[in-house]
Amino acid sequence: MKVEEAKARVKKAADDAAHSGKADKAKGRTKEVIGATKEKIGSLIGDDKLEAKGHLQNAEGKKDRMKGEIKETVQEVKDKVKAGVEVVKDKIKEARGR
Repeated sequence: MKVEEAKARVKKAADDAAHSGKADKAKGRTKEVIGATKEKIGSLIGDDKLEAKGHLQNAEGKKDRMKGEIKETVQEVKDKVKAGVEVVKDKIKEARGR
């Protein structure tokens, strides 16, 4: 049973990392760079389709990067709220102990 629990924890940790804000930001930035490159090459060689594909990929990258930034901000807020709740709990315990 412990091996199964360990496997489940590892899978969850890997899943969390793959869906983290940092992962989304990295994926988005990569798409932005590739898209911008396609745009530039398409423009230079007169390939309107390649330029349009690059523009679309760049926009998708910006969307993914912003999604990652939002996830990180939400996580920071959650962490701060959790810390605040712990402080309140400690104050309540302290007041009850008096």
